[in-house]
Amino acid sequence: MDIFKDLSEKAKHTAKMVGEISSDMVEIGKLRLQITNLENEIRRLKTKIGQHFYKAYAEDEEIPGEKILALCEEIKEKYAKIEEIREKIDSISL
Repeated sequence: MDIFKDLSEKAKHTAKMVGEISSDMVEIGKLRLQITNLENEIRRLKTKIGQHFYKAYAEDEEIPGEKILALCEEIKEKYAKIEEIREKIDSISL
């Protein structure tokens, strides 16, 4: 009977470990998706910056510094958020 009890305990432990690993993998997947979304937003913001510069050049206008600085700050915040998410991923043990 001790053999069956040991096997049962090992099976429960294994199932628990698999569940934890699966949960961690799902969480890492969600975090990576957040990073991808943030990177896409950063690309969009960089494109806006380029559009502002080109519009100013093409129309011989002054470069809209305040708009560009605001976009740069938004990009900086998104990079910081990406770093936080990467730290979360690193802290999840697999």
